[in-house]
Order: sequence, then C-alpha cells, then structure tokens
Amino acid sequence: MTILRKQSRSLAFRRTALVIAISLGISSCASVDQFVNSNSGTINCIAGGLLGAATGVAAAALTKGNEGAMVTGAVIGAAAGCGLALQYKNRLQKLQQLAREENIKLQVETLQTQGSSPLASPKDAGIVAQVEDRGMFPTGSATLSVDGQRQVRKLASAFAAKPGEHASTAILVVGHTDATGTAESNQKLSQRRARAVASILAEQGIPTERMYFQGAGASRPIANNADPLLRGKNRRVEIVEVNDKDMLVKRINAEQNNPKYLAHGTATRAPRQPASPAMRSKATTPPAKANVPTVAQAPANTPRSGNSGSAMVDFGGQPALASNWTLGRAITPKSGGFTLIATAQAAEMPMGSCEADRPRQSGAVFSLATGQALDTRTTTDYLPGYNNRVWANVVNGHLVTLSPVSILRDSASVDRQPFIEVVIGYEQGNRKSIKSSAVANTYEGESQVLYRVFSQDPKAPVSCIDVVFSKNNSEAKDGALFYPVNSKEAYTARFVPIRA
Repeated sequence: MTILRKQSRSLAFRRTALVIAISLGISSCASVDQFVNSNSGTINCIAGGLLGAATGVAAAALTKGNEGAMVTGAVIGAAAGCGLALQYKNRLQKLQQLAREENIKLQVETLQTQGSSPLASPKDAGIVAQVEDRGMFPTGSATLSVDGQRQVRKLASAFAAKPGEHASTAILVVGHTDATGTAESNQKLSQRRARAVASILAEQGIPTERMYFQGAGASRPIANNADPLLRGKNRRVEIVEVNDKDMLVKRINAEQNNPKYLAHGTATRAPRQPASPAMRSKATTPPAKANVPTVAQAPANTPRSGNSGSAMVDFGGQPALASNWTLGRAITPKSGGFTLIATAQAAEMPMGSCEADRPRQSGAVFSLATGQALDTRTTTDYLPGYNNRVWANVVNGHLVTLSPVSILRDSASVDRQPFIEVVIGYEQGNRKSIKSSAVANTYEGESQVLYRVFSQDPKAPVSCIDVVFSKNNSEAKDGALFYPVNSKEAYTARFVPIRA
C-alpha cells in the first residue's frame, strides 16, 4: 500500500508539472511577445510564472494534497506570477509614452528581488517612476499647478488597474525636495506634495486602501545640492508600485538610511576653500606655554559664519579638501531583499563626507485611506553594544566624546540623539569640557553602519563627525572629525572612538 501511495503521489506531481508547462505555454504567458520587446521581459515573465506555479502547488499541497487542488493551484500561481511581470512591463511602456506626450522628465525602472540562491535569476517585484518637478508645484507650495494636475492625472491613468490585471498591488508616492530651507520644513512640504499626488491617483479609480504616501524631504538627493544648476533634479515625485503590502515594507526599509544616497550631500554651499599660508599658520600654531590647552584664536576682524567659533581647537589634522574621504565606500549597501548594485560599481560611487552634508530628515509612511502611519518595524532592539553607550577617544591631546550612541537593530535607526563633548588639553590635565547638542543620521550597509553627527552649536570646536561602526560587534572601524580653523576652511583628523 505504501508503494502504491508513493506511485500515485509521483504520478500526481508529474501531471502537475505537465499542467504547469501547459499553463506557461497557453495562458497569459503565451502573449508575452505581443507586449514585451526584449528577451529579458520574456525571461522575467517565465521566472514569475514558475515562481507563481510553485507557490500554487505548495499552497494546494498543504490543503488536502489531492491532485485536482494541486493542478488548480499550479494554474492560478503560474498565471499570477506571469501576469504581474507583464503588468509591470505594460506600466513602464505606458509611462514612457505619456512622458513623451507631455514632455515630462521621467525615469522608470523595474524593481527586482534577489533570487533564492546566488545562481537564481532576480524576479520582478514592482516598478519605480521618478517624475522631475518641472513646474508641477509652485515654489514652496503643495498645490499642484494647472499643468501639474493634467500631468499627474495622465500618469495616474497608467497605474489604474485594467480589466484582468491584479488589483492587489500596493502603491507608494514619495515626495522629494532640494536642500534649500530647513530639513524639517522640506520634509513637511514633501509630505503634503506626496499626499496631493496620491489623492489624484485615487481620483482615477485606484482604491485608497492600496495607496500610501511619504515625505522624504531632502534626505535622498540624486544631484549636487551645492550646484544651483543641478539641485533642481532633487525636486521630484516618486511613484512605486509593488506586488503587495509585504513587499512595500521591504522597499521602505531598503530605502531608509540607504548609503547610496551618500553620493550627494545636502549642503547648499560649496566646501570651505583653503586659507592662505599665513592664516593657516596662525590658526594652527600651538601657544607658547606647554601647560596651556592647544587653542588657536582667529583674528578679531575675521568674519564668522558656518560652524566657526571663538575658540578654534587644533586637532592636528589636515585641510578637508586635501584629504581623501573614503569611509562611505567601505560600506556595501544593504540588500533589503532587492538586487544590489554591482560591487565594482558601488566602489566607484562618489561619496561626500559630513563636511559636505547637513542633517537629513525623512518622514513616516502613511495610509491614504486611514491617515495612519504604516508600521514598518520588526523590532525595537538595539544593535549589539549600541544601546546608549558612551564612545570617546583622544585626538591630539583633546578628549572627544559621543554620547549616547543609540542605534536600533531595525534599519540601524537612531533612537536617541547624541551630544558632542570636547575636553581641550585633556592630556595636560584639563577637565573642563565644551558640550554641544547634535543631530545624528545613520546609513546602513550589510555589515557596517556610518554614524554621521552634526553639531548644532555654531561655536563648537567640532563641526561634524563620521564614524563607521560594525553591526556584528561593538567596535568602531574608522572615523574622522571635522573642525574649523577659520571662517572659510575646515580641517579633518582621524577619530576612532572606543566604547567606554
């Protein structure tokens, strides 16, 4: 009897495999070539169909295990997997057509998930459309212009479900701004703009239950904010459509604190220029008495701006412009379940230090239907060793402290903001400190986190700090602090803190 049951089960699986092959050949995938103009689209469709078929078989087998249920599950799964691949392909073609008709600056790409093994092909998980704001919104306003309303309505028509399409996908609208203005005001403005665009998508018949919106402000630049001719590219609306809500959460977490956005900073001015040799000598010459903390006073007639303060501390560094900042390049971007940029390509990405950056602020994701924030966290635990600890080290005789360093395990988010404390002349016995509040941003890689801290006190001896922490153990791998030597030039020194 056992042998007969095994033979029957084997026959059922062989028949199911035949049905899968037939369904891939004569169902929705049969019309792939009518819609897809490249081999990659066909491959993705077949891959999606196979995945869907396998899912259908597994689901049916877990029910009653009978052959009919398995066959039905296979057909449904194959059609679903293949249908989504075609749906995304059609979306991209429609968006590109509308962009040409309306003269919209638009970039579209397919979002893919990693295969189950290194040899497995990536699978389509959704699409991303970046729409550049070319008069879509008046400056500082979240009200769409007349042209903007027309353009968004046409773009919305590309995302409205057609007969026979899957209507269970999730859609996220993300607003982005350039870095002019404060991080807080940019985040709020981008959120209102994202909601305005999402509302028009809903007007075109997309159920609000499938729609979400987010204001990312200036936290994810794709162009140089310090160049007035380029910073406008950062003003954009991003529309993301993915398979389902679970995939949406993966996308949100993958974008949050992603080091790929280190390629461009949020500073709207050019980096400080090198000072004259005379000014540099005056700013870094130690005082005459050995027992006096190493502090250089700027000339009384020197104008002060940026982070320049009354006391400029010599940390024994070199001009920031003359140093080769490479900390960010050591961080491999996290996958978050999606395909990664090639390693060689990642190593070539330009990445700026904190000196060319400013604090960034990104908002939560909200449901358009309920107005409630989407919970994207899986845990509130800390990364090992980063639960509000004190980190410090001596730099050229001065004690520099970061406290508390508070990094959550989930997306390496900052839990508590730190302060920067400097004890000038610590090794000479001084214990009087200069303490300033700070704002920290994090950028998460596969095994490391860039912890970027900005002083909020314009008179602080340190303007900003970059530290690369290990995710696997409580250890700083590398780091650098930046400090002003006058009103126009910044210096940098190596700073690798130790956990106290």
